[in-house]
Amino acid sequence: MKKKQGSKKHLSIKQLFLFAGFLVMLISLSFGLYQTYAALTDRDQKQNEFRVGNFQTSIEEEFDPPASFEPEKDYLKKVAIKNTGEQESFIRVLALPILTKKQANGSILLLPATTDGPAPVLSIDYNLTDWINGNDGYFYYKKKLKKNERTANLFTKVKMNQASITDEYKGVLLSFEIKAEGISATRYAYRDAWWNGQIPTIAPLVQIDDLLKIQTVNE
Repeated sequence: MKKKQGSKKHLSIKQLFLFAGFLVMLISLSFGLYQTYAALTDRDQKQNEFRVGNFQTSIEEEFDPPASFEPEKDYLKKVAIKNTGEQESFIRVLALPILTKKQANGSILLLPATTDGPAPVLSIDYNLTDWINGNDGYFYYKKKLKKNERTANLFTKVKMNQASITDEYKGVLLSFEIKAEGISATRYAYRDAWWNGQIPTIAPLVQIDDLLKIQTVNE
């Protein structure tokens, strides 16, 4: 009986060592996988940062938000972009008008601020001579900018249309979210950054591509 008990103890210790070894291997493998994932993630992030953040632009705007945004009245709002980087750049801009109203309970109500369609809430005098509406949320500047060059104004004034609003718009406030992107004029960096490397096949992006590609340079 004693021999049998000793045999069982020996087997249990052996199993314990085997289990411990397996656990160490599992932890090592998991750590290795984590390092690989972290390295890939970090590399992707750096690539993205380089592609969209390597070229500097500054938004130059003239706008004094009115205390009361009244319908059928033109309000001055000028938006232009300056190339503050070292390289020639192509520019696109997202300019999103925002209409908000403070409620009696202190919450903020976001109201529709449409600029197109049969009954637009806002009228904005977009400059479609120097810019093209990409119909993808962005306006594209037709010409590349050299260092310290400035675009023509994207627009200069905004108006709220009485015929398109309800009483709910009384006391509404106007603001804008402006996002500008500059990308190198080298061939074909703008396609990579803006269209995932694809050549557009639908208007008006086809026309935008046609304008930009003849201005690209080789490096």
